Amino acid sequence: MTMNEGLRKRLAEPFGEVLDFGEAIGRLRSARPSPLIAVGDQTIIHLLDAGIAPDIGIFDLLCQRKEVPPEWKRKLEAAARREGGAVRAFNAPGTVNAMMEDSVRDALSIGSGWVEINGEDDLASLVVMAYARLGSVLLYGQPNAGMVWVEIDEKRQKEAQELVVEEPKVEELLF
Repeated sequence: MTMNEGLRKRLAEPFGEVLDFGEAIGRLRSARPSPLIAVGDQTIIHLLDAGIAPDIGIFDLLCQRKEVPPEWKRKLEAAARREGGAVRAFNAPGTVNAMMEDSVRDALSIGSGWVEINGEDDLASLVVMAYARLGSVLLYGQPNAGMVWVEIDEKRQKEAQELVVEEPKVEELLF
């Protein structure tokens, strides 16, 4: 899947409730969902700093397309090592490629794991929404706003699956 203008506009809107980092941490402390899936370096760092390790963490060592500070990199890599290491997958910006999708789906099927994306992790949230177990909670960053809290239900899953799966155009099917 490659991002087009229509998809870019849809993805600019959050898929769930936008919370500031403190609100999200407070909610997690009162009732921690399982599995808890976090996408994005800053989101994961806020969780780790609060003593909350996600069941699945997906990161790319970038924050708003700039390298993360060295202390974030150390924390992310240490958290992944504690869980047996991170699977590494390439994913170009603005795409969902098979390598990234397979790596995320593997972690979802196991219920835990870390995926380090070489490229861009932003669209991994769509893969999570499309294939996570119903009842899972996804947290991902909303630039300059906080975290988006998404409870995975059938409606959210169907919407994400429609976005992730590209339908071939009729013209492409003709010889």
